[in-house]
Formats: sequence, structure tokens, C-alpha cells
Amino acid sequence: MPHSSGGSSHSGGSHHSSSSSSSSRSSGGSGGGSSRRSSSQPFAGSKRYLYYKDSKPYFVYSNYDIRKKNLSMIASWIITFVMFFLPFLAGTAYCTFDAINFPEKIQYFKNKKVEYVIEDNLGIFENEKNLKRSMKDFYKETGIVPAVITVSNETWNNDYSNLEAYAYDVSVNRFPDEAHWLIIYSESIKDNGFNDWYCEGMQGDRTDPVITGPRGDEFTDSLYKRLLQRDKYSVDEAIAETFDQLTPKMMKVGLKNTAQFYVFLFMTVLLLAGSALTLGWSIHKTKVPEIYKNAQPCDLTAVYQEPCNYCGGVFIIGMHTECPHCGAAIPAHHYMKDANGNVVQIM
Repeated sequence: MPHSSGGSSHSGGSHHSSSSSSSSRSSGGSGGGSSRRSSSQPFAGSKRYLYYKDSKPYFVYSNYDIRKKNLSMIASWIITFVMFFLPFLAGTAYCTFDAINFPEKIQYFKNKKVEYVIEDNLGIFENEKNLKRSMKDFYKETGIVPAVITVSNETWNNDYSNLEAYAYDVSVNRFPDEAHWLIIYSESIKDNGFNDWYCEGMQGDRTDPVITGPRGDEFTDSLYKRLLQRDKYSVDEAIAETFDQLTPKMMKVGLKNTAQFYVFLFMTVLLLAGSALTLGWSIHKTKVPEIYKNAQPCDLTAVYQEPCNYCGGVFIIGMHTECPHCGAAIPAHHYMKDANGNVVQIM
């Protein structure tokens, strides 16, 4: 059914077309928790690792090999992304793209005779030929046929709540093809000389792919500004020049819903940033700290320390044949071992 593309009046300013949009959301959960644990104190199921820092030995207890990357973090990120980020990201990206308009010329009148309706019931038009030329140019560019009608306020004041309701009735009865764009201008001169004028646009459903909300609003605002300048424009000149201004823009890529575009674009960027930060954090967590890269499992029952005779760095006896700090040969020690080969006593 036809609907308003916007309107204006001398005393009430302009009003824009109203449009609504809906978006569906997908939801998901995230999982992939980790049971990896490390501590400076032993715990059930842990293994002791020896590493050196600042020429001193340190121990860490862990239930995983601290020398290997934590690939479970990447797996957790993938699960989180697939279950949480991806559905929302796909939804917001779709809604952002859906707010962009890629207009295609209306083909309804391709094999039909086109009639341009110009009805100046007020007798105020000064150059209908120029107005018709503008309307033809608009049709050639868009495939939409404009119709322009002028009436007095008394024509609709008694039977309709406003000019929009009257324009709707005219559009339904005179242009049932839904491919016309009706512009109605109405006025009456009050006793004090004030020109009480109104203007309303009514577009058919077939025109929606071309006359989007922003395009209709631009036409309404431009026409309103010209109609306020009666010393410069007659009514037909104001309408003709507004068509001339808008025609070259109609088939360009634009926005169907400006608010929807920017809201969902912001959400898309936010989700992308969140995904990138989560991935970066996961990658960071997979890295093996430098101090752990040369760590060794240490199963010694008793731990004995000794300084190197050459560099003074402290090492654990029974773990090395060379100093872990300077590489110097470690002197032989006499010690006792248990059945498992662990050093239990230095002799």
C-alpha cells in the first residue's frame, strides 16, 4: 500500500517518512575451560620442573609440560568465537549490509504508456512544461512516474484528519499500480494574508527500492526550503528544481536506514575488536615463558645446591654435567643414589 515519503507545511515545518526495521539475534554460549595448573608448591598430580633465573635454581610444580605451548587456549578461543562471536558477528554484518541500498530501475512501465499527471487545481503553476520535463527526467532515471497535484486546504480539511490521509486516498484510487510518486501541494490564504500551505509525498510500494527513507527525507527538506522562498521560486519551480537536484542521486548506492546502518556498523566493529582481542590474548597465553623453555623435569628425592667454581652461579647437583650458567665442567661428586637413581646424599 502507498505510504508517506514525507511532508511539510508553512507553519509546521517538515516531517519525514517513518520506517521500521527489525533484526534477529542468535545467541550462544562459550566453553572450553582448562584444567592446566602450575604452582610454586607441590599439589596432587603435579610434576616438578627445574629452571634457572639470575644464576639461581627455581622449581615450579605443574600438571602439564611447562615447556610446551598451551594449545588448549587456541581451542578455547575457536570454541568461543564459533559459539558466541560468529553468530552475533554474522547477524550484525547482515543488518549493516541490509541497511545499504543498491537501487535498480523500476521496470513496471517498461512496456506501458507513461502518462504524467500534472493537475494545477489552484491555477498557480507558471511553467508546467519545465515541471513535466523534470518529471520525465526523473522517470527515465528511476522508472518511477511522478504525479503533481495542487488543491485547496478546503478540499481535505472537512473529511480528512490531515493532508497525508487525503494523499493516501488519492494515491490508492488514482494510482493503484503502486509505481507512482504523488506530490500534493495544498494552500489557502487566510484573512490576515498568511499563506497556509502544505505539501505531502505519497509513494507506492514498488518505489521503495529507489525512494528510500533518506532519499525521501532529502526531497522533503529541499522542497520545503524552496517553498519558503516564494520571492525566488514559484510552487512548480520549487518542485521542478527539487526533482532536478535529486534525480542524479537516486540510482547511487546509499542507505535505506541511516540509524540501522551506523548502529549495526558500530556493533560489527565492536565484535571484530572483541574477537581480535580475545585471539590476541589466547595467542599470548600459548607462548612459553623464556625461563621455562630450558626447564627440566626434576625427580630428585633430595635436592642439593652448589655454586660453580668458575662463574659462581648456583646449580642443582645430579642434574647436569656442565654448569647451566657458563658451561664449565662440573667436578665429580660422590653421592648416594636410591633404587630409582635419585641423589639422596652427598658424600
